[in-house]
Amino acid sequence: MDLVRCLRERSERYGDERWFAFVASRGGKLVETRRLTYAGLDGRARALGARLAARGARGEPVVLLHPTGPEFLVAFFGCLHAGAVAVPAPLPALDPRAFARAEGVLADTGARLVLTDAANLAMLDEWLARTGLRGRVRCAATDAPPTDAVPSDAAAGAVPPGRGGAGQNDVAYLQYTSGSTSRPRGVMVTHGNVLANCAAITAGLGAAAGRVATGWLPHFHDMGLVGMYLHALVAGRDLVAASPTAFLARPALWLEMIDRYRAGWTVAPDSGYEWLARRCRPEDARGLDVSCLRRAVVGAEPVRPATLDAVAGRFAAIGWDRRCWTPAYGLAEATLMVSMTAAGGPVAGRFGTAALQARRAVRADGADPRADPCTELVAAGRPSGAEVRIVDPETRAELGEGRVGEIWAAGAGVALGYRGDERATGRTFRARLRDGRGPFLRTGDLGFVLDGDLYVTGRLKEIVIVNGRNVHPYDLEEAGRRAHPAAGAGAAFAVRDGREHLVLVQEVRARNGEPLAEAARRIRRAASGAAGVPVSVVLVRRNGVPRTTSGKVQRARTRREWLGGRLTVLHADLAPDVGALLDRVSGT
Repeated sequence: MDLVRCLRERSERYGDERWFAFVASRGGKLVETRRLTYAGLDGRARALGARLAARGARGEPVVLLHPTGPEFLVAFFGCLHAGAVAVPAPLPALDPRAFARAEGVLADTGARLVLTDAANLAMLDEWLARTGLRGRVRCAATDAPPTDAVPSDAAAGAVPPGRGGAGQNDVAYLQYTSGSTSRPRGVMVTHGNVLANCAAITAGLGAAAGRVATGWLPHFHDMGLVGMYLHALVAGRDLVAASPTAFLARPALWLEMIDRYRAGWTVAPDSGYEWLARRCRPEDARGLDVSCLRRAVVGAEPVRPATLDAVAGRFAAIGWDRRCWTPAYGLAEATLMVSMTAAGGPVAGRFGTAALQARRAVRADGADPRADPCTELVAAGRPSGAEVRIVDPETRAELGEGRVGEIWAAGAGVALGYRGDERATGRTFRARLRDGRGPFLRTGDLGFVLDGDLYVTGRLKEIVIVNGRNVHPYDLEEAGRRAHPAAGAGAAFAVRDGREHLVLVQEVRARNGEPLAEAARRIRRAASGAAGVPVSVVLVRRNGVPRTTSGKVQRARTRREWLGGRLTVLHADLAPDVGALLDRVSGT
């Protein structure tokens, strides 16, 4: 089975009865703008695939730069029909930073063809001319009349399912990682990876999730591409999708989508749910009914209990049931999902912070947080379609229950590796335990297993060792967020000047006349308590902390921009050594 054959079978089974619907907000109201049925997608993708195959695209990377809408799906499956390798990427028109990202993707893949829609063709063509790429790279619109003649026999389908089509181990697409901790890499995801991961997601969601899904995640992000679009198709579900910009501009749109289409499940990172709770006013949701929602998947970044409580509390009056929460864990290198919470609601626990810093999980549910600092963690569920091991990253010995180590994973969803980087592929995808068992995917994430549930505690590369203690940036960020009502997201990192100094760049809602110095003191006191060592605090405005295209905080980039003087700082409360270090860096 491959994705082309899967689309054909879904088309034959459901025809025009099942669909992808795309919605927008116009005049403060939800409007359905386009609808693409399974049969319509199959027919258009086959026709495009025939044209691509006739041009020799088989085996070639094709970069897809589309806005949210049906043209992306047509282009994606058109590439698969032709045997080409699809490369989803952000449309530069939506984010100026995406121009550099798109250039990097073109350079890394060596792609000679970019597909987009007619509305963005001229803009992208001008960009290719400006960068000197036009001539080597051609840009074409999937919704424009074809300018090339295709033999009539090719129009029946570029790669007939089951007759020379793709195999399970053939690369379907390249998923470029978001670059939150390092340079983006193209993960080679096969047809078999997608089908296995979607099967695991379907099993994890269960039948109660129903037929309709909804969401607003971008199609170039693994959680959007696999968790929304491809999973909906493989599971034979309807999908209602909005663009990320539409959701950010009017968060109530998400609730309206659930209400109008009676969606049974949705998916988003923690930051998306937090935005919903913070920016959707009670009057915006008045009259809606979201009691149909059975599973609200949350992942891609640390899941905060405060976010789950805020959403469930604010929207309980319109039917949001706390039991629908479905925390999950995954990453692009595993196609998407590694673990998922079973039906019935989230599992959370309080753990001693000092013990976690010593890489042990010790429950502290009854402890006084003022006397014994605690970290509240939400479990990411149990492995689904994957085998998970907790491993000492230095000795490669498997650790027992309640011990914190690197999360290693194996299974049919684990991708082939990084395109063009055999060394990184071997290091990340082919790891073996000290006793020789493997291969495993090294996720780079730290966590532990307790009572069968997986808990994720942070990133291995971002751990800071201060006075012999392992300090997690997330602990500082959470302490800062809770310390003051004006505090939002934060990014914690270390600067080195003979020893480690911890810095927390903290977003705040700044209003005229507000005592920022007092806010900084409160945040610094809370963050220092969580770290066990002094922490310097830098206050910036909301959205002042750099993020990836999927909304993840970029700690390394925040550090670079702060040291380079490129952050707009509202107030800083720095340790003397850090202030002197910053003066030296700024003066060089």
